[in-house]
Amino acid sequence: MDKNLKRLLIYYTLSALGVTFILSVTVLSHQYTASLAKTLSQFQALKINNVKMKGAIKEIEKTTARIDLLIPANYKTEEMEERILTAIDSIKTRMKGVNITLGTFDRKANELALPIALTGTIDDYAMFVNEISYLQSIVSPVMFIDNVSIAKGTSETRGEVSFEIKGAMKITSHPKGGKL
Repeated sequence: MDKNLKRLLIYYTLSALGVTFILSVTVLSHQYTASLAKTLSQFQALKINNVKMKGAIKEIEKTTARIDLLIPANYKTEEMEERILTAIDSIKTRMKGVNITLGTFDRKANELALPIALTGTIDDYAMFVNEISYLQSIVSPVMFIDNVSIAKGTSETRGEVSFEIKGAMKITSHPKGGKL
């Protein structure tokens, strides 16, 4: 009987190893299938995103082409000077009664600057603050304010409050395509 038990024990052991192997292969196969399905769905998402990105790139190229049409080919320093002077005209129109003193144009690499000083009297402080906000909101050319001085006048000027704003109007030249 001892031989039969040994054979049965070997048979059961081999059967257990076979079942364990089959279960392991089944679990690994299931995990592999799940991983493969996840990879496939990620690949599909990548393909969809690729198509969306190509569409976005085409839209960017169209927009860039439209912007290039708006920027004149001869965007030179003379035009930059004109833009600064036009902005100063706008300041003069908006800030009535203000004296504007201009320096000389200063060219550095791709930047053009014009020193400017504004002087006048303050009738309404809130309006004065709004005017400074306006100066800082000018987009092109940009108004860089270096100093703002406020002083109360003498008895001869009847106590008027005067101001002086010093700064510079600056504009940067960019070659076509937006790269320096």
